Amino acid sequence: MLTPHRFTNLNYCLIYASSLVIECLISRGDSSLSELYQYCKISSADINEQDVTLSVSFLYLLNKAKYNIETDIVTLV
Repeated sequence: MLTPHRFTNLNYCLIYASSLVIECLISRGDSSLSELYQYCKISSADINEQDVTLSVSFLYLLNKAKYNIETDIVTLV
């Protein structure tokens, strides 16, 4: 889900998951998808791999992150 509404738990929204991904990239630097997932899983038990992948895609569409397929590394722009 992209935006929360009043009945939604904010831990399930894409914006929250994206903020965790950005937090990880700022604190650890360039990271692989598995490292991002591990960091997000520690921060919130409700996050799954699909949420991390959708968050990286969301950040990529906003031109805030780059993903290198060959090295499986996500970087902030």
